[in-house]
Amino acid sequence: MSRLRILLFAFALFLSQFAVGQRADTIFKAPKHSPTRATLYSTFLPGLGQVYNKQIWKAPVIYAAGAVVTYFAITNHKGAKKFKNEYTNRMNGGIRNPDYALWRDESILAKYNQYEQAFELSLIIGGVVYLINIIDALVYAHLFTFDINDNLSANIQPFYIPNAIPTSQSSAFGLSINFSLK
Repeated sequence: MSRLRILLFAFALFLSQFAVGQRADTIFKAPKHSPTRATLYSTFLPGLGQVYNKQIWKAPVIYAAGAVVTYFAITNHKGAKKFKNEYTNRMNGGIRNPDYALWRDESILAKYNQYEQAFELSLIIGGVVYLINIIDALVYAHLFTFDINDNLSANIQPFYIPNAIPTSQSSAFGLSINFSLK
């Protein structure tokens, strides 16, 4: 019975669109390219905004960067955990790992700090990759309808103006830039 109510509610909502004066062709009209939509897509699923912007080749690049950052974050976290456990065991009089029998306590602590800092850096880089993904989707969505054609050109030429009156002033050198729209 609840499915029937939901279906009737959806149908009534659909009919209410006609009651406010909208025509059927405006209801089913495809929306124009939206920077907000591209941003939200990339926020919730990295790379989806790039697919929406028809730049599909960027999605694998984003996922490869994410995979590399994830690999280093996991590796550094495991290393930090291993050296933290070893240091904790040494301070509490627990069983020492024979692989680190010749290491001093300060060296174990320094190695733990090194792995911990590398782990934190991996998290920061991961956040930066995520933000770049979102910003890229937003910028390219804004530029989606930008017209790029061969009708724009720039011509850069050097120029020389000789001095007509022989004085202590020298001749003029410079660059001339001409823009043309065809």
